[in-house]
Amino acid sequence: MRRQATWQAFLFLILILQALMAAGASAQRPGPPPQRPGPRGPGHPPPLEHVLERHADQLGLDAETRAEIDRLVSAARPESDALREQLRALHDEMRTLLSRDVPDEEAVMTQAERIGNAETAMQKNQLRSMLHIRALLTPEQRAELVRIHEERQLRRGHQRRGPPPHSDPPG
Repeated sequence: MRRQATWQAFLFLILILQALMAAGASAQRPGPPPQRPGPRGPGHPPPLEHVLERHADQLGLDAETRAEIDRLVSAARPESDALREQLRALHDEMRTLLSRDVPDEEAVMTQAERIGNAETAMQKNQLRSMLHIRALLTPEQRAELVRIHEERQLRRGHQRRGPPPHSDPPG
């Protein structure tokens, strides 16, 4: 268990160093700054509430359900914003630690753990919101949402692995 955590921290450190090197290289290039990806970055699906908003008519969401989704999203936003800001500050601190001529390994590893804890808290917050929102949907609406997601994945060139959720095995 300890060895796995050490390897994860090591891989995380490599990723941070690569990002710092890339940032340094891009800072030396003239021209406009690169466009930042959306709030969740490339390769991540959009937040569930955006998908539901975009496909509300297709899913058959009534005004009451839409209003409840908006209420849930608004209620979760302050915690989400605070966690995002905390994570940004933790990453800034990590960049400071790594920019030293001889980074303090223990401090870097402690910071990596803090970042991991903040990322976990953010993920749990997002999952909690998603579960509350999904609870408002009928089984048919959830099935349609899965179909919409799979269609989006196919358009982006991703293929699903394994059977769809809650399906019976073939045969």
